[in-house]
Amino acid sequence: MSLLTPNAQRLLRALITDGPAHRADLARALDVSRATVTNLTNSLHEGGWIEEIRDAPGSLKNPLGTAVQLGVLASIVFRVDTCTIALAHLDGRLLSELTLRDLPVDEPAVRLRAGSDLLERLLADNGLEASALRALHLAVDTQMDNRTGEIYSPHASRRWYGVNPHEHFATLFDAPIYLQNTARLEGLAESMWGAGDAEHDLLYVDVSYGVTSSHVTNGVIRSGGHGGSGELGHVVYDWNGPRCTCGNDGCVMQYVSIPALLRDYAIAAPEATDWPGFCALVESGDEIARSLAKRAALVMGRTLVTSCHLLDPDAVVLSGEVTRALPGFVEQVAETVRGGLLPLVGRNLTVTAAELVEVWGVTARAGIVSMRGNEAVIESGSAL
Repeated sequence: MSLLTPNAQRLLRALITDGPAHRADLARALDVSRATVTNLTNSLHEGGWIEEIRDAPGSLKNPLGTAVQLGVLASIVFRVDTCTIALAHLDGRLLSELTLRDLPVDEPAVRLRAGSDLLERLLADNGLEASALRALHLAVDTQMDNRTGEIYSPHASRRWYGVNPHEHFATLFDAPIYLQNTARLEGLAESMWGAGDAEHDLLYVDVSYGVTSSHVTNGVIRSGGHGGSGELGHVVYDWNGPRCTCGNDGCVMQYVSIPALLRDYAIAAPEATDWPGFCALVESGDEIARSLAKRAALVMGRTLVTSCHLLDPDAVVLSGEVTRALPGFVEQVAETVRGGLLPLVGRNLTVTAAELVEVWGVTARAGIVSMRGNEAVIESGSAL
């Protein structure tokens, strides 16, 4: 049986769904009198379920938010050698955020342990038991089934193959776990706080050591049936092209990614170079480097023509090391895309560079936002 009245549950639900609010706004949202809201908030405040955000005790002008006694949300984001965790109130306010760097690239079990240890530490630092955790959002930078946590393919997912991130955290924390690919979550962050914040439908593309994408519509990630959407780097560009790590031939990442550019430069040039060196060669006008950079932009643009015809986004946002480091890359991609699209798709499309560069924290916070739109999470926090 619930400890709270229906109106009290509705008030908590409003704070969880929409974030901190003033009493007058809550009265309008609940369609009750201000006196009723005052009584409700006084009762919830005395019970420790909500708190005044500003330090002016008793003022009716103070916004209200959920107290940690009601529970907290955690978002964990893994990248190649980092792990970021954001811990937040149910109303979305950040409690703690921390990034571990230089984690071992080829030891997934070690990275998982580091992540769970960090979460336990952040909970303890905030005076919380593990039971305070209402839900956990877990993002991993590989192909992971978002229902089971299973990692597929020792080739395309070799850095994570052999572990199950969902099972690891489920054995330690008694809370629902929501799974996502890191790149898809980066796209959500860009759609909320970056170059796509004014767009209803966004296609986010990261071009770095691989090529990944995220399709976000009205604040919702389109993950597909099992979380497998967005693997733009494994779209086949030329079936007679170079063999890819996934086992197919001619995937997009074999033309556009950093390893592909360095590989092809080593083949065509007198001697090999590293990524900073390649970028410097492009800047200085080296013909081989510039031709490879131009080809990468052309392949990326042609691939996006197909993607845009399938998805019809309002905007394409390009991110990643290749996008940031190669001069003119975004402009060349945009020119190819605009030249190949049907009018209905292309006439209102924008192609632009991402605005978020330091993405660790914002991506973890995007996981918090994603959970707060989940009905099960809302219900767990308001139905006491």
